[in-house]
Amino acid sequence: MATFTSREDEQFFAAIGRLTISWAEIELGLDCAVDIIHRFLGGDKIDAEAPRTSLYRKMKYIRKWSKTIPEQTFREAVPILLDQIASAAETRHDMIHGIVVSMEEGTGEAEMVRLIHSATKPTDKKYFKVTTKDILTAAVAASKLATRSLAMGTGLQDLIHMLAEEAKKSEGELGS
Repeated sequence: MATFTSREDEQFFAAIGRLTISWAEIELGLDCAVDIIHRFLGGDKIDAEAPRTSLYRKMKYIRKWSKTIPEQTFREAVPILLDQIASAAETRHDMIHGIVVSMEEGTGEAEMVRLIHSATKPTDKKYFKVTTKDILTAAVAASKLATRSLAMGTGLQDLIHMLAEEAKKSEGELGS
């Protein structure tokens, strides 16, 4: 059987895959939250169209909506989670969108570069070194954030039921 890379380098690239999968779960949680907020919890009053692509647009939308809800624990927890996701997103951007510019075979370590677009410079470059351990650490952290992101969607589903019950009570009081 032919080998194309060393075991260490295969682990390096597998770690990037694990990070990618964890981030897909974070995004799923945010997508579910955006959908529930927009369709059932008054988000359409905040913005006529729900954000569908940009991580930061989704988080901005959820933040804005979370300020409007009366349930204090949830209202306070949402921005904390979103801050942690935003912080971890920088590392994710580096590792997922960076390209390997130098990698010694068998080390499981690479020098990477990521292009950064800004208003002041057409393109800036961010150089950094990363190891398999760095990537796995980021993947584990992302997995924990994913669990919380998905739980936020579940919590919002519970809010739909609670708000529906409150609406029934209000209608009953108006009918009396």
